[in-house]
Amino acid sequence: MVRTGPVRCEDTMALETLFAAIVADLTLVRDAYEAAGLLRDSGHGSAAWTLFGGADGAERFRRDTLLADALVRNRVARLVFRRQGPSNIVVFGGNNVGKSTVVNVLAAATVAGTSPEGGHTRHAHAFTADPGALFAWNPYAFNRFRQVPSSQLAQSGFDGFAVSTITSDTLPPDITLWDSPDCDSVGSGRYLAAVVETATAADLIVYVTSVEKYAVNDLVEWLFDLTEAGIPILGCLNKTPRKDRALVMRRHEEDILPAVSRRLNRPAPSIRMVALRTMTEGEEADLWGADHPEAAELRDAAVAGAAPQDDAVAGRAALQAASERIDRVLEPARAELAVRAAWTETVGGAVAAFVATYESEYLTGDSVIDPFTKLNVQLLDLLNPEIPGLSEVMRGLRKIRRLPADLLKAGWRFISERTETVREADLAPELRAYAHAHRALLRAIHDRIDAERGAPRHHPFWDRLAVVWQQRAADLAEDFRRATERHMEQTDAEIRSAARDILKALEQRPGVLRLLRTVRLSTEMGGLLVGFAIPGHGHIGHDLLDRVVIAPLMMSATGAAADFAVEGYVAQRRSQIVEKLRAEARTIATGLYAAPLHAIGEEVFTAIGTLGLPQALLDRLPANLDRLRHAADRLA
Repeated sequence: MVRTGPVRCEDTMALETLFAAIVADLTLVRDAYEAAGLLRDSGHGSAAWTLFGGADGAERFRRDTLLADALVRNRVARLVFRRQGPSNIVVFGGNNVGKSTVVNVLAAATVAGTSPEGGHTRHAHAFTADPGALFAWNPYAFNRFRQVPSSQLAQSGFDGFAVSTITSDTLPPDITLWDSPDCDSVGSGRYLAAVVETATAADLIVYVTSVEKYAVNDLVEWLFDLTEAGIPILGCLNKTPRKDRALVMRRHEEDILPAVSRRLNRPAPSIRMVALRTMTEGEEADLWGADHPEAAELRDAAVAGAAPQDDAVAGRAALQAASERIDRVLEPARAELAVRAAWTETVGGAVAAFVATYESEYLTGDSVIDPFTKLNVQLLDLLNPEIPGLSEVMRGLRKIRRLPADLLKAGWRFISERTETVREADLAPELRAYAHAHRALLRAIHDRIDAERGAPRHHPFWDRLAVVWQQRAADLAEDFRRATERHMEQTDAEIRSAARDILKALEQRPGVLRLLRTVRLSTEMGGLLVGFAIPGHGHIGHDLLDRVVIAPLMMSATGAAADFAVEGYVAQRRSQIVEKLRAEARTIATGLYAAPLHAIGEEVFTAIGTLGLPQALLDRLPANLDRLRHAADRLA
């Protein structure tokens, strides 16, 4: 049968090209989701369960993804290709409602195998009098499935379907009947794709239900999905005692559909329902004879409902339904890109916090005294190592210069208390600042992981990262400890080099050198430096070079003719120490943290299975669906 379809014109080739691009992108999305297990497993703790906040959300996502893909290939295709071939009547419903029996009733012959046990049918199976290919007009229909001989169907994978040729005295020759698997039994997720593929190819769905199944929410929701996609539905009440039929049909129409409509905030479909008589013993072979007028009523209603439709109207309804689902379909791919961006932002923020903590605690304001104190003491040691108390001060400056593992472990485990092994106050000031910076970074990472995992819906990346983070944080702390040891050695060498350079420059200021040789040290018990003193001038604080060279307060002692070049050099050399310390902190943060943390992120993505769908595809697919809608409107 030739259907009313799009008129062939110059625009049609462009339409086919656009349609092919949409199908290709949907294929990439679906393949990525299949590989990641998102369309297979919705159980507790699965990726889909975590992403969508539970089994219900995961099941809804799986249904929407399969529907969007199949609607485009099987129904939106009617906007692009001229439809030919038989009409498809698909028998659809829950487990153990008698779908295969209804196929036989419609065919008025035993064509489909039946069983009193639920879940007997697990593959799509077509019964047709048409000898030609069922979907010759559409290269994309059933393109994810393999046609196998009907004798091999039960043993084939869930991607198999069969087509059996039948003759019927009661069905028109241009009608194909489809028996489809159930969509609600345990394990039905394995063959749900076959259910969706068959349903979206239908010209009419015969929805089979029973007194036990008519109020099952998941099954009723299918009626909303399929109706909104423009697929006509005829209800068939089966396996229901005569005394209950009228009540069940009334409740289905007046109570069940309106209740689900309110819950979903979607209009309720209007579905005609035909009741079949309950089968009695011995009737299995003939449920369509003269004693069963309801069988003829169902058959006539089905044939009338499958009459040729306006394919443009059907295609646009399917396109609208697919477009409405596309954001949800793309949600996992968008979430992956968002998580990558969030992890990059988290690492960048944590590294910045590391540098900021170090700078604020060691290189800002009064805290910058420590490197200058070291410089002053090194200079005095070069000038006059016999200054009383100098050796004690030198030992004091070399107090604990190695970060204890316990202290880093406290930061790693995010414990704020001090350890018994060593107090933070015993650390050299720079090392203490580094320890605080390290712990600030760890805390920033930990807080972000906890915040993300605390959300009811979150990406499984964060759960896996929490595990990997606990495994790797100890190694990170050890790498940090070794790096700070090297840094402290390099800092000491830099300060000694600066002291030698300054001493050489001060040879042009003999008065200053004479004054510096008279310096005495003020210390506390244990050699802790309190400040510097010069006989006749008293205590001059911690910053000896600033007071004596850069901004001298004792001109008579140093000489009135100041050499500004020397003063500038000394000030510059001191500033270079600070800038080198700042640059080294950034280098440590970048090399020690940024690169390893990004590597940990990639390791986690590899472990959980990355989708790898680019942003360009996520932008292009919805835009192309919109373009197709506008193009179809123009052609119509």
